[in-house]
Amino acid sequence: MTKFLLPLALMAGCMLAGPVQAQVSKFHGDLGVGLVPLRATGPVQGNPNGYSGLENGYVLETVSGNFFLLNGNLGFDTALYRLGETEQALGVSLNAGAGLLGTTRQDMDGLNKSFILDFPEYVTYRYGAKAVKKAKKDYGFGVGLGYRFCKFVLPFNAPSAMVEGVYATADADWFIRFSADLRPMRFYNQYSSEGLVEVLSIRQFNCLIGKSF
Repeated sequence: MTKFLLPLALMAGCMLAGPVQAQVSKFHGDLGVGLVPLRATGPVQGNPNGYSGLENGYVLETVSGNFFLLNGNLGFDTALYRLGETEQALGVSLNAGAGLLGTTRQDMDGLNKSFILDFPEYVTYRYGAKAVKKAKKDYGFGVGLGYRFCKFVLPFNAPSAMVEGVYATADADWFIRFSADLRPMRFYNQYSSEGLVEVLSIRQFNCLIGKSF
């Protein structure tokens, strides 16, 4: 019993004597909301009511809308290279998530409640909490650059960036993370009358709140 009480007493003494020491968060879970702007172009009948004097062919029509995203994520964050003796480090953040897309737009109702798989992966720079093992700071931040691999009806991928604020408690790191695709992914189709036309443009913005475990 003594071998368990002694470490507990030492831990309690350290907590009372100074600030909480944040630990490197290897794994985390988070929940969030996002926005997925989408623009689609496709052929529609030019004279659906058969009015005289109008051609009965097809014309290209463009619709734009925003899908709202509810998603969850599991991730692995680790430091790979500490910058000297400072509480700064370079590392990686590997993530796998899933969610549901929703919209109130009637003209996009076919995509409502679509399931999405999301894999944003980053190379990171961190300072303070969550940067190095036993960092003394209660707060920290991180930035990351990487690539998002996504599957929504069809796969779409884009360069992505993230920024993260961290608050360390005695047993976990809490964080809020904002991420965004740096450019939309665009799909094209060849039409005999119009040539090469952008038929779909899609990108993702996200805000997540999470906790290490």
